[in-house]
Amino acid sequence: MPYEITIFAAGIRRTLFAQTEREVALMAESILRRFEGKPALIGFWVDAPDRGALKHLGAYLGDVLAELMGTGEVVA
Repeated sequence: MPYEITIFAAGIRRTLFAQTEREVALMAESILRRFEGKPALIGFWVDAPDRGALKHLGAYLGDVLAELMGTGEVVA
């Protein structure tokens, strides 16, 4: 599969695979939203077929995390 996101949070690791950028982004957002309101160290790793997709997915998931943490910023 061309798109892969691995999420590390609360001592667990979840790897998601999808054929499209949109599909993997929505799957990852769904997993991240499970941690809303729960303090945890959350990280993710993105693998995609091109640099543009890597940038889009990284920025999108960073925005989701910033929203969940309520700080408006994510430390990379």
